[in-house]
Amino acid sequence: MRPNLDHPLATLATLARYSAVGLIAATLAACGGGGGSPGMSTGAGPGTGAGTVGQGPAIKLAIVDGGGNAITTLSGGQSGTVKSTLTTATGAPVAGAIVKFTTSDALVEFTPASGSVLTDAAGVAVITIKPASVTASGAVAISATSVIDSKTATASSNIAVGAAPLTVGALTFDPKPVGSLPAFSTLSLNIPITSGGQPVNNVVGLTMSSLCVGDGLATLVPGTLANGVQLATYTNNGCRRVNDVITVAVGNSSQSIDVKVDAANIGTVQFVGSNLTGTSIVLKGSGGLGRSEAAQLTFRVVDQHNNGLAGVEVRFTATTNTGGLAVTPAIATTDSTGNVNTMVSSGTIPTPVRVTAEATRNGVTISGLSDALTISTGLPIQKSMSMSADSFNIEGWLSDGEVSNITVALADQYGNKVSDGTAINFVTEGGAIGSSLQGACTTKDGFCTVPLKSQEFRPRNGRVTVLAFAQGIPTFIDSNGDGQYSCPAFSGPGLYRPLVDTCPRDGGEPFEALGDAFLDSGKLGPTTGAMPGDWLDGSYDAANGDQPFPYNHTDFRVAGPASFGITYIRRAFEVTFSGSVPRMVRQFCSGEVCRDWTTADGDPSLIAGVAGTSCSVQPLSFRLFDINNNPMPFGTTVGAVDADKLAPLTFSPDKVPSTNAIGGTIHTVNIKPDANCAPGYFSVKVTTPKGTATLFPFKSK
Repeated sequence: MRPNLDHPLATLATLARYSAVGLIAATLAACGGGGGSPGMSTGAGPGTGAGTVGQGPAIKLAIVDGGGNAITTLSGGQSGTVKSTLTTATGAPVAGAIVKFTTSDALVEFTPASGSVLTDAAGVAVITIKPASVTASGAVAISATSVIDSKTATASSNIAVGAAPLTVGALTFDPKPVGSLPAFSTLSLNIPITSGGQPVNNVVGLTMSSLCVGDGLATLVPGTLANGVQLATYTNNGCRRVNDVITVAVGNSSQSIDVKVDAANIGTVQFVGSNLTGTSIVLKGSGGLGRSEAAQLTFRVVDQHNNGLAGVEVRFTATTNTGGLAVTPAIATTDSTGNVNTMVSSGTIPTPVRVTAEATRNGVTISGLSDALTISTGLPIQKSMSMSADSFNIEGWLSDGEVSNITVALADQYGNKVSDGTAINFVTEGGAIGSSLQGACTTKDGFCTVPLKSQEFRPRNGRVTVLAFAQGIPTFIDSNGDGQYSCPAFSGPGLYRPLVDTCPRDGGEPFEALGDAFLDSGKLGPTTGAMPGDWLDGSYDAANGDQPFPYNHTDFRVAGPASFGITYIRRAFEVTFSGSVPRMVRQFCSGEVCRDWTTADGDPSLIAGVAGTSCSVQPLSFRLFDINNNPMPFGTTVGAVDADKLAPLTFSPDKVPSTNAIGGTIHTVNIKPDANCAPGYFSVKVTTPKGTATLFPFKSK
């Protein structure tokens, strides 16, 4: 207590004593011994800190591990405790005071994060410290500060922070699996991680892998980290290794654990498709020229989740082996995507077929069936070659560019249409055939069509021969029903191979030998009269203008080869380039037999019996033809005009049909008389497609 110097009892001795104390304090201040204000503390060495004992509060600071031992370093996932003791100037503990902890660097972090803690009854305030990360490294000062009765006490201590290595402990499954882990099942994996023997709460650089994960048939997915245990989920996606090895590592520390796994069960065997554009292959021995005797089929083996299964053995069988049909290989293994292939090779007999693919795993067998495949067609054969025209008589004698579309149809010995893309060539003795792209055509659905157009050259009789030819086989009799030409007398090694081996004369099945193909020009010169039948004579005669194909034969073979084999099959007919000006010859008919009218038959324009006494309906028949005695153009109309007292009824036919008949066409009409049997007249009007009209008058008396 400061004395009251104004008190009347104050003595001179008392004043002298206080003056002496002030003098001593002034002297210490002048020497530097009292630096700082009363109550401030100064730092101590590493690990501990203590304030200077004075007239204010003091703090002692210590950093210890979990066992209470002083530490100077902190590393990895370790944590430490900062312990501060707050006392008064007399050394008495200060309870309930706030101590604020701070750090000189962000290498460490406090718990609680605020850094503020209350002292307990013993004046002790405790806070937890740990590295900010497992990679944090350096030195840092930890300070503690408290303010008591407006006096501040502080202390600090230095500590080193190191990136101590992490350690992976023994791996375990929870729960532990019993037996093998089924495909698409999961396990929970526990991964203990410590740093300096202490559980960590943060991990950087942890890696997880397994053999099956490397195969793409398992997954390892990390979960949460709590109390130094990293959780992960392992999923078996159908690994085929039987035993998988899981490895976990961080830094130089690693651990492994084994787990038995089951491969995935087969879900389905799927048919993917074939390498064919369509669904058919040709008969054995009929390949080439764009035709295939085999097809590659692809199947896919998948699990219950539609994932492709690799390494599965698949067995193939055909639903029929008719005609020697074969499936090879009979056994194959799926690739990495689950796909597997086999080939179907045709036999010699047409048949539908499917292929069964069968796979077994884990004692379960699953099978799949291909789409239907057709062994449907062989080489074109002469007997099944057909040729037609949409018009056998075009108005092309004087006009260019008139068109007749020529269609050829091909089939094999069974009547099956040949494969698409079979080539057919054409030649003609007049006009032009084909397109600017090609003079040939290729079949689609067994047919192909090319245009024949009128232009020069025009044969002098107006009849143009068109020849179509293709590579095929001659007509034969399949005596043994095996679907191919057989040669019992063949003496070569192995079985007789049609179209490859040579069969001795008369040693095989009967066939119709074809001579060399040629363009049959028919007879030279104009035609006369009505001549039924095919104008082509069918005999090769060079003097008659016939031309062999291919050209430049040194020896034209009229008779075909003695041995069976590939040859030129062919068809030919004539198309007339018809004129536009009709000729008419009246017909004299007796019953169903008619002939051309002669002068002995009277006036051809006079119709008897439709006038005068006992008049009645009378028939009129006439033949129409062009300048070359060929039919008028297809579609030429026939009708009556300018009728008086006579009534022509319906003409039959009233249009010129599509025909190449020499002599043209015969037309008939009934003439109805006048009610009074009076004489009359009418005209037959003939009009071509290009509009040329010609009248032929008739009368009665």
